[in-house]
Amino acid sequence: MKVKFWGVRGSIPTPGKDTVRYGGNTACIELDAEDGTIVIFESGTGIRMVGQKLAGMSPVEVHLFLSHTHWDHIHGFPFFIPAYIPKNVINIYGPPHFDKSLREIMAQQMVYSYFPVNADELQARINYFDLKEETVSIAGLKVRSKLVNHPVTCFAYRVTEGSKSVVYTGDNEPYYNFMASAAMDEAETAEIAMIVQEQNDRNVEFVRDCDLLIADAQYKHSEYPSKIGWGHSSNLQVVDMSIKANVKHLVMFHHEPTRTDAQIDEIVEETRKYCEETGHTGLKITAAAEGEEIVIV
Repeated sequence: MKVKFWGVRGSIPTPGKDTVRYGGNTACIELDAEDGTIVIFESGTGIRMVGQKLAGMSPVEVHLFLSHTHWDHIHGFPFFIPAYIPKNVINIYGPPHFDKSLREIMAQQMVYSYFPVNADELQARINYFDLKEETVSIAGLKVRSKLVNHPVTCFAYRVTEGSKSVVYTGDNEPYYNFMASAAMDEAETAEIAMIVQEQNDRNVEFVRDCDLLIADAQYKHSEYPSKIGWGHSSNLQVVDMSIKANVKHLVMFHHEPTRTDAQIDEIVEETRKYCEETGHTGLKITAAAEGEEIVIV
C-alpha cells in the first residue's frame, strides 16, 4: 500500500507563508493498493488536487470514505473533477445523520444557493453507502469501521491488505465522563469510569499492531484541558495509545488551523522527547505534510 497526504489541516484551509511546508488544505488522504484500487479518506479541499491527478485516467473507480460530514471533511467534493466525467464511478462511504442519509447530506452543499452545480448534474455514477460498525471488502482490501468520540457520528477506519494495515482515526478524542458532577455518587462515578475505560480500550485494540496510524492530534497536551468536548485529541494522548497498541509509525494529523510550520516542528520534537523520556524509542513519530508519500511494504 502507498499513502499520500493531500490535505492535513483541521477546521478551515490555512494558506499563507507560515503553512507552506506542512500545507494548508483540509483533510484528504489517498491510499493506493497493490492491485491499483484507489481509496480516499475525506473530501476536504485537498481532494481537488487528487481529482486533477485522476482526471486523465478516466474511466476510473474511486472509493471515498468519510469519517464524518462536518464541513471541513466534505467541502472539497464539489471541486473533485472525476465526479464530472461520465463512465467514472465514485463510491462514497460514511455515517448518516439521525435524520438524513449520507446522500442527502452530501447533496445539501450542492444546491444552487451555495454552488452553481446541483448534485444531480454530476456525470459520474455516484454510489452512496451508509455505514455502521462493519467491514467492507474492496478487491484485495478490507476496510473496517469503528465509531469514535466526536460531536457527530464519526468513524475511524482500518485498512488491511495481506499482513499490512493502516488506520485513520478521523476526528476524535478519548472517551471521558461528560456527565461528571458533584451530585453523582461514588457508585455511579465508578460505573461510568468502567464504561469509559472499556471504550478507550476498544480504541487501543482497533489500532493494535498497525503499520501506520494516522491520528487526529490537533492539540498540544498543555492545550487539551481547555478543549475537552471539542472532539479532538492531543499529541501525547495519541502517543500513549500508539505505545499501548504497539503501533510502528504514528503520523499526527488534522493540524490546528492557527498552527505555523515552526510550531508543528516543536510539537513533533516535544512528542519524540516524551517517548525518549518514557523509554519508548521504537515508535516512529512524524507530522503529516501535504505531498508526503509513505509506502507500506
